Amino acid sequence: MSLTLILAGIAIGLAMSAPLGPVNIIVIRAALGRGFWPAFVFGLGAVIADVLFAAVAAYGVRSVEQVIHAFAVPLTLAGGVLLVVIGVRTAQKHIALSEIGTTEPQGKGAMLRNAAGTFALTAFNPGTLFGYLAIFGAMSPALKLSLSPERPLLVVLGVAMGGTLWWAFISFAMDRLKARLTESTLDRISRWTGVLIAAFGFALLLDLVL
Repeated sequence: MSLTLILAGIAIGLAMSAPLGPVNIIVIRAALGRGFWPAFVFGLGAVIADVLFAAVAAYGVRSVEQVIHAFAVPLTLAGGVLLVVIGVRTAQKHIALSEIGTTEPQGKGAMLRNAAGTFALTAFNPGTLFGYLAIFGAMSPALKLSLSPERPLLVVLGVAMGGTLWWAFISFAMDRLKARLTESTLDRISRWTGVLIAAFGFALLLDLVL
């Protein structure tokens, strides 16, 4: 039964990580421009936020849902502005061919900044928590999460594994493709990924006024 709970968590982690969104775009671009490890570290930031949200949902802290509802507007505003800023900076970024195959500085500071950025993007999205609340609300009876404190923990562990597997896969797959890129292709990738990221941000901001 423990394996079943972990596998269920892995499925949830994959389902929440795989849909195309700002973090996927950032990780793909990082893998194409910098390589596996910088991209993977970006993904781990999202995993940390996912694990926190999964823990909240798995242990049934429903009061948090009310808090998120109360602060939905400022959270959405902050997330939208953050996405627009990141999108503009990404669109302006030029990556030379000489940078392909190299990695960004791997000091603790660089690692923390990479992970903190995607953590913030995930954490400032109220829809992420609502998604976990909906999934765990639907699956809780079948998984019998209320029987013991260990059962939710195993599912949350699976979520961490599922998210980590996804970011490792996408980082590795995109890293393999970078040898085929030209400098003009990299510039187009930067521009269009920047536009897409900013578009996500504008969509959030537009949702506040409609």
